[in-house]
Amino acid sequence: MFCAATNAATSAKPGCIHLPVAARANTRRRFGEPETPGRALGVQDVLQWLDRVLADAASGVALSSVAISGPGEPLAEPAPVLAALRAVHEKHPHLALSLVTNGLCAQDAEISALAAELAACGLSKVTVLVDAVDPGLVAQIYAWIRPGRRTVPLPEASTLLVDAQAQAIRAFREAGLFVTVRMTVYPGINELHGEDVASVVATLGADMLDIVACRPTVLPAAPAAPASATGCTPKECASCGTASTCSSKAPAPAPEAEAPEALPLPALAAGRLELMRQQAARFLPLVPGEDPCGGDILWMENAGQSALLSPENPALPKPSGARVNVAVASAGGMEVDLHLGQAIKFLIFGPREGDGLPSLLGLRDAPEAAQPGGGDTRWQALAETLADCFAVIAASAGARPREVLAQAGITVLTAETDIQGAVDLLFGGGKRGKGNGKKRIKAD
Repeated sequence: MFCAATNAATSAKPGCIHLPVAARANTRRRFGEPETPGRALGVQDVLQWLDRVLADAASGVALSSVAISGPGEPLAEPAPVLAALRAVHEKHPHLALSLVTNGLCAQDAEISALAAELAACGLSKVTVLVDAVDPGLVAQIYAWIRPGRRTVPLPEASTLLVDAQAQAIRAFREAGLFVTVRMTVYPGINELHGEDVASVVATLGADMLDIVACRPTVLPAAPAAPASATGCTPKECASCGTASTCSSKAPAPAPEAEAPEALPLPALAAGRLELMRQQAARFLPLVPGEDPCGGDILWMENAGQSALLSPENPALPKPSGARVNVAVASAGGMEVDLHLGQAIKFLIFGPREGDGLPSLLGLRDAPEAAQPGGGDTRWQALAETLADCFAVIAASAGARPREVLAQAGITVLTAETDIQGAVDLLFGGGKRGKGNGKKRIKAD
């Protein structure tokens, strides 16, 4: 199989870590989609997280592979995906690299060239999400599909998606990548379409097929397709320093008309999924029920237990070397309630002399805001100010300060919780905070 096997001398199970670096979505299904898909992280952020998971021997997971998946579509804006793959492959060449995609790339990209570039970055496996090869069925499954930056009527866009997926499967195989197609079954829509999908993707050169059932979650009404990318969001402007010029204030283009409201899916008949698998197996091999890669490790806002403020979360940073303290942006001293760029002072928590318990050590002035044209000087100065800190907690933070601080070895975390509970968990505690195990704290 694709993923490396577990060393028999260890009890750790193999695992695959999913790095969410894709920011832009170009499709949305009517069913099974989270209300908030989570935020994409910067390349430096996910690399730091990967290093922490690899170094955490107590987690019980021996990583064998790294996947790029979500929260948006990796091929819609491939630059950060390529950067992440190159960085991981260069630093951890023993980890197998994979990608999960719907196959719809940016309109200015040529899929054959992009597939070759992905392979050159160390990618070895691609999972293409193909739910139907009939545009009519695609239009029933998707709320909207947006190739490139322009709004396209759903019937036309459905045909474009089917064609793009066929081209992507061919291109990935020609680039020497192992291609798995994953079909999600939506009862009453595509449950009689499995053989058609299997036949077509086998002809295109796919290596394996995975057939899974959709979770019974309905998207009540189809949201409009997202507006064109415009830089930081208004919420981030306070900390990115671009409030006066941020292009996110520009009026958004008119959205595509909403698709009809989706009705709840019926239950999939007992035995139906297994029958579909048996029928599809006549055309190409199927992904086995037991995944040798073990449990996935996710880090997104909707990633369940892995995103909770919990001592069991392996993604939280830890003290290391000279970085033993935590900085907190707070106005009142009880709650995390300031954007990173709004903080005039930071509360510094660290081991207390004598007993080593995490305690408030004092206050530290934040650098003054940079003058126009100052670039990253403010965040570089903040990194120097917090040189003894391994993390800083704020209510929100812009993308650029997160990147600059990550490069300096400081993880920016955002949280809506009481300070003591968050600090306790970062130092390995978690019994005193009232939000223990229930509040979220995320690298963002």
